[in-house]
Amino acid sequence: MLTLINTIADRCFFTITFILGVQLPEFMQQYQQRLAGHLSEAQLQLSQFEAIAQQHFEGSVVTMISRYKENNEASIVSTGELIENLMMRTQYLTRHLEELIADDYLQSVYRFILHIDRQIAAGTAEQFAMAIPLTLPALATGATLAISSLILKELLVIAVKCPFRAKKTVI
Repeated sequence: MLTLINTIADRCFFTITFILGVQLPEFMQQYQQRLAGHLSEAQLQLSQFEAIAQQHFEGSVVTMISRYKENNEASIVSTGELIENLMMRTQYLTRHLEELIADDYLQSVYRFILHIDRQIAAGTAEQFAMAIPLTLPALATGATLAISSLILKELLVIAVKCPFRAKKTVI
């Protein structure tokens, strides 16, 4: 009876981890879409400042920022800092999106895990719509995660049982 319960638990564990693994490519896709949306909005805002720089600072946003930050008026200085932060954010989002768009699926998963933006990931998780993409990478991710998790679970069970078995043979 205990073997039957253990077998059913293993199958349930495998199924759940498989479904979660299949969700990773979908989450990555929705994350990239959200990231692209943030980038588009930042570029739109920055383009408005670039238009001002084109009219008054010979097209140099950097010169405009420097002049704003040198101003005596606190609100102008704050505006300069805001534009500078917007430029850095736009560069960051562009670089981050380029890192995630890779030809190799494993490389994009690695970069996604390594360089995830927690704020964008939290927003993606809030709006995440589960789907089961029937693509080879999604199914391979699900199977890999499920099999790896099952192996780790079994190794953990063996590691926990091992000290108790050793005590039985000593007695």
